[in-house]
Amino acid sequence: MSGAGSRSDTGVLAGARVGGGVRTLVAAVVGAFLLVEALLLGLGLMITRVLDDGPVEREELDFENAVLARRTPTWDTVSSWGTVLGATSTVVALTAAGCLVLALRRHGARLPLFLALAVIGETLLFLLAAALLDRVRPPIPQLDVAPPTSSFPSGHTAASVALWVGLALGVSRTRPGLRLRVLCWSLAVALPLFVLLSRLYRGMHWPTDVLASTLFALVWLLLLRAVLLPRASRAEPSGVPALGK
Repeated sequence: MSGAGSRSDTGVLAGARVGGGVRTLVAAVVGAFLLVEALLLGLGLMITRVLDDGPVEREELDFENAVLARRTPTWDTVSSWGTVLGATSTVVALTAAGCLVLALRRHGARLPLFLALAVIGETLLFLLAAALLDRVRPPIPQLDVAPPTSSFPSGHTAASVALWVGLALGVSRTRPGLRLRVLCWSLAVALPLFVLLSRLYRGMHWPTDVLASTLFALVWLLLLRAVLLPRASRAEPSGVPALGK
């Protein structure tokens, strides 16, 4: 009995807020989703309605022309892997693998649930915004087949941020060793950045598309973490039950 209490003390979910039950958690997740969607739509409207036909648009056009002038066969090939890494099938497979990794950390059900909801929520946020904001893609040759969604926001970029930063945030709540921590955060920075730059290089998005996508995905992750993975409070008694325990 004491062993179980000790395990709960050191786990990521010791002190998790469970008194409100599942309904409270669902309401909090939905509230976070609506807040982030409002942020994303606000950014989209500002970019596509307020800042269009102004200095920002001209700077972005100059950027796209500069990208086109610097394309090479080598970078065409390298950047194609960025599209593969951010593709839906790849993200789904890697999310499943990431959920398994978090489950094997043996800190309760909320860790894999956090990562799954991070990616699912990001996808819904992206699809809703893309349906409401019909932004055309950059006027340069695109190296990938353009999906039916609009240029804003970048689904590849947001999905990569949700997956890799979400995995790093989840693992960090299990008190990992230094090597694992460095590995997770290195991947969380390098892979989404590679996807972001690849999508820009391949003419699939404007710079403001990928910047807004990175921002909304990070805000979504932080709000979701606050709901599902709150830090344990020293003032709370040990052995607080956790979801899935």
